[in-house]
Parts: sequence; C-alpha cells; structure tokens
Amino acid sequence: MLSTPPEYLSIAYRPDLDVLVARWLRQVTLPEMQQGYELLLEEAAQHRCRQWLIDVRRRFNTDREGAHWMLTDFLPRLQPRLGGYTHLAYLLAPVILRDAAADAAFPTANAFAGKPFMGERFIDEREAIEWLQAKRQG
Repeated sequence: MLSTPPEYLSIAYRPDLDVLVARWLRQVTLPEMQQGYELLLEEAAQHRCRQWLIDVRRRFNTDREGAHWMLTDFLPRLQPRLGGYTHLAYLLAPVILRDAAADAAFPTANAFAGKPFMGERFIDEREAIEWLQAKRQG
C-alpha cells in the first residue's frame, strides 16, 4: 500500500481475485470521500487492478455533489491511470436501494454508456464479486 488509509476507510487488494476491496467505515464528508477515492486509485494503480468492490454499507450519505465529482472528475481518470476498462461493484445496505434520494445520487446506466468504466449496485458481496469476475473474463 502506498499511503496509509484514514480511519474511515479500509483498503485491501485481493490477489486471489484480482479485486481491490474498499470498505467505508463511517459516514464521510465530501473532502473525505474524495481523499478516500484518491487513495483507492493509488492502490489500484500499484496492482494494475481494474475490478473494485466498494462497500458503502456504513456510508449512507452518497449525495449529488459527490456523484457529480465521481462522474466528471474521478472516474474519467481511471482509464489513463489503470490502462483499461474499470468495473466498480458497490455493496449497499438493502435500505439504501429503497431510498429515492440515494438512488437518484447513484449514476444511471446511461451515465456509464460509452465510458471506460461501469458501476453496479449489490446487496450481496458474493454476487458483487461474481459480477466483477464475470466482467473481468468477458
């Protein structure tokens, strides 16, 4: 690991799966979220890993400003840095999928169309990893 993650984020590379696993440990501010994703990119670049499992079950505060930053600033930097198509599997608490505001903050499938990255939401970690593995194979 290149930098020590802050206390609100756990980052681990799983070489057996070639998956970067990030677990947000509490709610975060926008600057904390941005710092955390920068650390994820740093770690992913070290391993040339383009399959990410992002556990946001303890971080209930995805908002439009954070989603906008992800789509316009952060995600476009993945391909130049990692050299290929990146898949992000978001692990959410079931209640979040029923929250209209949280759902509206998560980019729609159209937001990923034609882009070198894709995100999908899951409530089951096994399904999220299976999706990442299938995307890596295909």
